[in-house]
Amino acid sequence: MRISFDNAGAALGNPPATDSVDLSKLADADSATLAVLIAWSAQARARGTTLRYLNAPPALRNLAHLSDVDGLLGL
Repeated sequence: MRISFDNAGAALGNPPATDSVDLSKLADADSATLAVLIAWSAQARARGTTLRYLNAPPALRNLAHLSDVDGLLGL
C-alpha cells in the first residue's frame, strides 16, 4: 500500500468504508500520506464516527510525531 503525491487525489476520493484502517502494509510515508490520513479522519468525523489507524509503521509514526499530528491521528 502506498499513499503519495502521485495517488493522493485518488486516495482522497476513496476513503475507507470501515472504521479502522490497517497500515501494516504501508510501504512509505510522506506529507501526502499524512494529509490523506487527516482528510480521511475528518470525513469519518463528518459521518459521526471515528477512524482508527492500526499497525502504523515506525516511519509513519515518526513523521506524524515530527509534524505534531500523531495525536490527531491517534498514533
